[in-house]
Amino acid sequence: MLVAGCDWSDRWLDFAVLDRSGKVVGETRIVYAESPDPVAHYREFLAPLSRRWRATVTGIEDVNLVFARALAASGMKVVQVDPARAARHRAALGTAKSDRFDARLIASMTLAGESRSLVASSPEAQALRIVAHAHRAAVAHRVEVLHALRAALMRIWPAAVSAWPTGSGGLRSGQARAVLAAAPTPRAAARLDRATLAALLSAAGRQRSVEGEAERLHMIFSRPAMLLDSRVEDAEAVHIRHLVTALDQAAARTDALQFELEQHYAAHAYHPLVSRIPGVGAILGAYLLAEIGDRPVERFGSGRALAAYAGMAPVTWSSGQTLRVSIRRASSKNLRSTLHVLAFSLINHSPGARSYYDRHRSAGAGHATVLRKLGRKFLLSVYHCMATGTPYQDTVAFRSTPAQDGTPARRRPAPLNDKQIARARDMLATPGTTVTATARTFGVSTQTIYRHVLGRSRPR
Repeated sequence: MLVAGCDWSDRWLDFAVLDRSGKVVGETRIVYAESPDPVAHYREFLAPLSRRWRATVTGIEDVNLVFARALAASGMKVVQVDPARAARHRAALGTAKSDRFDARLIASMTLAGESRSLVASSPEAQALRIVAHAHRAAVAHRVEVLHALRAALMRIWPAAVSAWPTGSGGLRSGQARAVLAAAPTPRAAARLDRATLAALLSAAGRQRSVEGEAERLHMIFSRPAMLLDSRVEDAEAVHIRHLVTALDQAAARTDALQFELEQHYAAHAYHPLVSRIPGVGAILGAYLLAEIGDRPVERFGSGRALAAYAGMAPVTWSSGQTLRVSIRRASSKNLRSTLHVLAFSLINHSPGARSYYDRHRSAGAGHATVLRKLGRKFLLSVYHCMATGTPYQDTVAFRSTPAQDGTPARRRPAPLNDKQIARARDMLATPGTTVTATARTFGVSTQTIYRHVLGRSRPR
């Protein structure tokens, strides 16, 4: 069996092939412009090197590269080498960076087992992930354009920002965009009569109380407003019209991608499971399955590993008498943000989640902490359902019953009582006494001394 390392760039791929003893048995470079099919070229290069060349394990830093995905689709094994770990190895060896050396380094790390196996999801799950990421980008772009439009209106016409209530979509609504496209400045809006406003609202899709809405907008636009020079106002109108056009395009793109997202979400293997969870709609469910995939057991191995991947498992740092627990930042930001929003939705739609949230809040936990715990518990429940094939049950996921809902839990006891706090303050008032020594005396962490004795957070 052979082990190969691939160092990629925008124009070519460098390969180094090692045998079991670590000896370099072949090296090559495949240039994209000279090879229409790099996968076939790579397989032709491996064929003369060994009788079992099809069992070659290829290590690469970016498994999302089209070459890595196509190579895995052809039946060959592809593993991922951590780029940060490869950079540390290169720095330890004191060797300058080069494509040829990096290929050898990646091959040696693959041979030593410093790699992660690639567990590919089904084509349906991969398609959902691509569309979900495109929808996320479209929503982010729409929000960016909306904020730019709001900022432009605040510079020249602040009344227009609050003319459309947030509950009906605000400036993002089709009615607001239609009116702003026709009258982007206060002078132009003041010239609109009720009939013109009613026609604009009807063209934007409004069907009920069109005349009443036109009257409300006419009253707002007729009020005295701060005016600039007409030439400056005309220039601002050009800017606002372009932003409105960009917002129209961003909204249309988001709506089109949402339709595609719902179609791919319905084709996912775990759609029947996730779609029955209260508070999980099509978009949040698609985002969730796009990051988990349809092979969670083979990919993660346990629910705790999935929670760590999502950033829902804390990291404990321990050295001597020092113990710190912090958030796990090395995680999937997409899955972490999805679970954060899901926690909000579950609180409003799931009785078990609401009871879980209220119990922990009454016990003294913070809002963000409870949301993170709620997201972790929900994720572990979903993983269990995926691994065992059991349907999701709200009461089982959060261990609640209707009779227990709304019942506050017993408040968490304080780490130090009043006498201990007074004694700790006396100790800290003695010259030469440190916070670490005081914490060691009472068997608590230094963070507890800072928070409960000194009344402030730990300095960073």
